Amino acid sequence: MKKRTLVLLALTACFSCFNLNASCPPPDESEPIVIQDKDILHPRSVVPDCYYLDGYVYIICNNNITSISGIVTRLSDNAQWSNCCNGSTLQIAVSTDIGSYQLTFSLSDGSSYFGEYELAH
Repeated sequence: MKKRTLVLLALTACFSCFNLNASCPPPDESEPIVIQDKDILHPRSVVPDCYYLDGYVYIICNNNITSISGIVTRLSDNAQWSNCCNGSTLQIAVSTDIGSYQLTFSLSDGSSYFGEYELAH
């Protein structure tokens, strides 16, 4: 019984990060992606957190978002990586090559965003 309780507590701690995105800030080693709203105004939306870390771009929204679709484009040759999810956190596997990249994504609430980041190993 003790083992079951410990396993249940450990699993609960692992999943709490996904349910309470605001309490899980990006790691210090990450490259933040400053995003801009493509539309004029979204008064009910909370701006998502976006960052690059170790070959992945992360988009983290509040729990009111039920799906995310995103594309990362390398600006030098227009190579693209994309992913989508049914949830409030999206992870996109991307290139680790040096260069400039653009992130565009859309949320289930109809809002669209874009941002750029630079990799300069």
